[in-house]
Amino acid sequence: MRLPPQMVAIFSTIGPLTDAFLQDISQMMEPVYIPKKTQWLSNGKICRQALFLEEGLLYSSYEETKYTATTWFMKENEFVISVESFLRQKPSTETITALEDCVAAGLSYEHLKQLLTRHPCFQHIYTHLIEHYYIQSEKRAFNLRKREATDRYKFLLQHHAEIIQRVPLSLIASYLCINLETLSRIRSKI
Repeated sequence: MRLPPQMVAIFSTIGPLTDAFLQDISQMMEPVYIPKKTQWLSNGKICRQALFLEEGLLYSSYEETKYTATTWFMKENEFVISVESFLRQKPSTETITALEDCVAAGLSYEHLKQLLTRHPCFQHIYTHLIEHYYIQSEKRAFNLRKREATDRYKFLLQHHAEIIQRVPLSLIASYLCINLETLSRIRSKI
């Protein structure tokens, strides 16, 4: 498979890449197309691939009794997995759905493990990416614990403005743990 140029660029900023690694990963990755409104991963299914999203937008959510909570949004040039499901190969507690038509490159769990065993350069990249996404997750979690809904919205606006432009307001409200009316009031004041 042709490797996504942006993915290679991201990897290159983290550390040097060997020709052997690039050859192996290009043979192991496969193209993935996810039509708009399609679930890429369903609650209870095992996340078998990590995606590098070339085009499109996805969101993750989980369901409680009579309530669905939006947990995050993933867009171009980002990696997509259900973390615990993928890393432990156990059923997911979340659903990941396409908000737009998505084009991605997929790497199976088995191939990821092979690359980590064969290529020290990828071990460094993998560790860096895990750290990066963990820090981003922690920042989002801290933001959601802020008392004022306005502050939560401002953080999203400041750090992820593109999401606000591309995602339905109902999902943004769900992510911010507020109702749609409260979100509308906040948006009218800002």
